[in-house]
Amino acid sequence: MARVICITSGKGGVGKTTVTANLGTALALSGSSVCLIDADFGLRNLDIPLGLSNRVRYHISDFLTGQCALHQVIVKDKRISTLSFISCSNDAVHHDDPQVFGEVVQQIAQGYDYVLIDSPAGIENGFWNAALAADEAIVVTTPHRTSLQDADRVIGLLEDMIPAPPQLIINMADGQEARSATVKMQDIIDILNIGVIGVIHADVEIIRSVHKGIPIALNPEFESGLRFRHIAHNVAKNQQEPFISLKPKRHISVFSLPPRLRWGKNSSL
Repeated sequence: MARVICITSGKGGVGKTTVTANLGTALALSGSSVCLIDADFGLRNLDIPLGLSNRVRYHISDFLTGQCALHQVIVKDKRISTLSFISCSNDAVHHDDPQVFGEVVQQIAQGYDYVLIDSPAGIENGFWNAALAADEAIVVTTPHRTSLQDADRVIGLLEDMIPAPPQLIINMADGQEARSATVKMQDIIDILNIGVIGVIHADVEIIRSVHKGIPIALNPEFESGLRFRHIAHNVAKNQQEPFISLKPKRHISVFSLPPRLRWGKNSSL
């Protein structure tokens, strides 16, 4: 039976979907069988960073409504044989019963080592579906105060729903502590008070990888790729070891780009 992990954030635009795609890719690269489930009904986009948009024929909604068999909604990754993806419908109308969604996830979990559920932002029905179906949770936040406030609220909810303590990934960390809207790394840890399993910098190469549909975790030449692999190692070993860069890797801060090219606040990837 798989470890079922909900990846959530509270606030949108923190890079949760890209984190899900790359963490799943990194786990699969280590030899584990992984299934990624997009649970953001109505606003699905996990297929984009995976580069699998053209291969989606059926959605989990189709299975829930009896229009296809479960195996028909599973999309195999183009590059890694042990990685699979299940899309939800772009139609926001879906089965709102968390018990039904949870039962489907349990069926899926029988064939994998890991099932990662990409939860929608916020704490509406989609969040409850994803969280109640999971055994573990990873919260993604950025150093921005609004993101931390929402993450703190979500952590409080998860602690009442999931026995295992939630883990934290700090995304878009780029030494921007001097900005009034951001919080220092140690302060983030003190505020949220949960274990940190990884830190990802605001790297322009991540943006490029999303546009190409090629997860950066596939490329160890980039520090961000190594960081995602390190997070996967922490998840697999149930540890919180910090990432140590042994040699300089390619890394271009997104904050060095013109504002129109940055990973904007409206992006949910």
